[in-house]
Amino acid sequence: MKDNSQRASRKGTKHYAKKSLGQNFLIDPNIARWMVDFAEIDYSDVILEVGPGKGMLTKEILKSPCKYLHVIEIDKTLAPFLEPLIRKYESRMALIWGDVLTVNLKELHPFPTKVLANIPYNITTPLIWQIFEDLVPLGTTQLLLMLQLDLAHRLCAEPRTKDRSPLGITIERMGQAQIVKRVPPHVFWPVPRVESAIVQITLDKDLKLASDSSWRRLLRVAFARRRRTLINNLACVYEFFKEKDQALRLLEKMGLSPTVRAEELETDDWQRLYEYISSL
Repeated sequence: MKDNSQRASRKGTKHYAKKSLGQNFLIDPNIARWMVDFAEIDYSDVILEVGPGKGMLTKEILKSPCKYLHVIEIDKTLAPFLEPLIRKYESRMALIWGDVLTVNLKELHPFPTKVLANIPYNITTPLIWQIFEDLVPLGTTQLLLMLQLDLAHRLCAEPRTKDRSPLGITIERMGQAQIVKRVPPHVFWPVPRVESAIVQITLDKDLKLASDSSWRRLLRVAFARRRRTLINNLACVYEFFKEKDQALRLLEKMGLSPTVRAEELETDDWQRLYEYISSL
């Protein structure tokens, strides 16, 4: 996960965690085994792991009956930990060195069915959007992710709560997210200052929604300034909402208060608002 850079070692191999990459390595094999067991991996599953670090979760995935494992890691100084796994499991594993945010995930073959990962905080939100855009429409519908607890709450937040977010609302439209396990700081090295959580995301509808630029724009504009009302935020971009009377009539028709804020809308409200704006 993510904290200040400190020395870590394994069997004499030294590696300094890089703060710039948000590196906090999972050191408790029990957590890795728990994730793999919870994911219910079978012989047909192709797994994508992002940011394997020293391979704690990687090794547990490879002990499962998975058909194949793709691993993407940006830090080549971790080669002493990961390359032995490649040599041992060369027929079931591929290691891609690079920034996952620039990798064309659509080209992975065989194509992933599930994503399991301990994701650095500094790339969590853009990475999940990328997975939703590139992998989900093609069949990757199960994600099990280790995240900082505050972000996990944002992904799973209910309406009318301060943690409500565009990504969480999109997940609601596409499926569901739930926190399935809280994880204490001491299972990582360096030890982060915050708790983490394992979040399960299961997607089963509207699988191309995250690629819809109109949907993304609506949510981005609506949440741009959280303290402002929904109408005031939308009026900054959409001509319709600059005419306050007609905007108020629309909210009344939807059963919403004139002073409603973006975080207060239900998932169905977002769908109706999106459909209306799309019809203009």
